[in-house]
Amino acid sequence: MTARWLCVFFALSTTSPAADDAAALLTKAVDAFRRNEPKQKHWNWQTVETRELVDRSGKAVQTFPMVTSESVIRADGRRCNAVVAWGDGKKPYLAEADPDERCQAMEAIRPPFPPAGVLVNHRAKVLSRTAATVTMAIDPDKSKLKDSNSDIRCGASIRATVTLDAATSFPLRIEGEVTESGCDGTFVPVNQYETMTRAPMNSNFRKGATFWVEWSLEKDKTGDAERNFWITTAQHYSQPWHEGATVLYYWGRQLPVRHDGHRLIKDMKTTAQEFVVGSELVFK
Repeated sequence: MTARWLCVFFALSTTSPAADDAAALLTKAVDAFRRNEPKQKHWNWQTVETRELVDRSGKAVQTFPMVTSESVIRADGRRCNAVVAWGDGKKPYLAEADPDERCQAMEAIRPPFPPAGVLVNHRAKVLSRTAATVTMAIDPDKSKLKDSNSDIRCGASIRATVTLDAATSFPLRIEGEVTESGCDGTFVPVNQYETMTRAPMNSNFRKGATFWVEWSLEKDKTGDAERNFWITTAQHYSQPWHEGATVLYYWGRQLPVRHDGHRLIKDMKTTAQEFVVGSELVFK
């Protein structure tokens, strides 16, 4: 009996530190992510988004208008993102209005999944380490699929591989798949270009969606580390399409869907510019 308990204790003692190490790293990553957000006040950025509907073979059956958005500063110093240009020439909503007006009813430019929601899930293990990065695997957590916080529900639904910057613990890349139902949801569209009012619509970022998101550290040109900012530079989403759907909604606009499709592909590229210094950084 004593020998058996010793074996059990030994097994637990060899696996627990690894789990604790992963949890500690993720706690640092969440803290780094949240401390980074206020630093956006020092930076401007512009994002270009493309969307296309593809069939089961991956062939595009319909391409939707590209949209370019920019960060806008409200009177109180907070930021939003507003449309600068539509690829088909449509005039942007409230294009000539002041920033506070342009911020009205605008969707935030951020990944449709919640990064912090993924990082607070400690069902994780360290896969590899180098001098520069730590790579971790995170499993879905079914116990949190009913959580009252939508970010936690969605994060708990994602099987992800996370690469952290070894020096700061900030996420460099999150790649994953939605394997549970916590990201499923509906929303009431706000139509900024048409008078039509529609019933609630289903989100495309739901079970079956795959994605990757990458961040890059942009440094203040005067050497002030407090102004350094991690910014999302590239994003890719492959999302299951709702069979029979006739409308795609994004950025306050409804676009007719004329072809049957299997998945909606969205890509985003961001250009950053330091607010005061004015040196422009382009990511490709």
